[in-house]
Amino acid sequence: MNDGARRRLADVLVLVGGAALVASAFSHWVSSGYGSGLRGHSLIDALISVGRHFPGLSAVRLTILWYLVPALGAASWIATGWRGVGSRTTRIVAVSAAAAAVASFGAFGWLVGFGHLGIGAWLAVVGAAAVVSGSWLVVPTDLHPARSVRMTDRGR
Repeated sequence: MNDGARRRLADVLVLVGGAALVASAFSHWVSSGYGSGLRGHSLIDALISVGRHFPGLSAVRLTILWYLVPALGAASWIATGWRGVGSRTTRIVAVSAAAAAVASFGAFGWLVGFGHLGIGAWLAVVGAAAVVSGSWLVVPTDLHPARSVRMTDRGR
């Protein structure tokens, strides 16, 4: 696989992964049981109101963590367009998105049981994996090829 194909594949992975992270906000994170028809803040309020809690995470912290997932998906698009898919900025956003998605997945899995997690939680994890793999694994190692040193006909 040449560098051009690797760059295109990395771009596609980051863009599709960011789309999956954003789409997770509009999908159901709980497939069955209490709170299965809710999303976002109302889902967290419903889970907390029935007495479920995650050690160390209040309802506000859990809400912020959940909202970070789609926000970091959108940030991956911005970072890719601004600095490129293999830039330090995109890689920081990718790792942050992965951390937020895994933490949200774990917290919701703890609260409702991992067997009751819906498509939104899985979209977040798969999207984060795509963004990380696109910005860290697939992207060519030499993003900026060396400039040509051939200057024999310069100025003529």
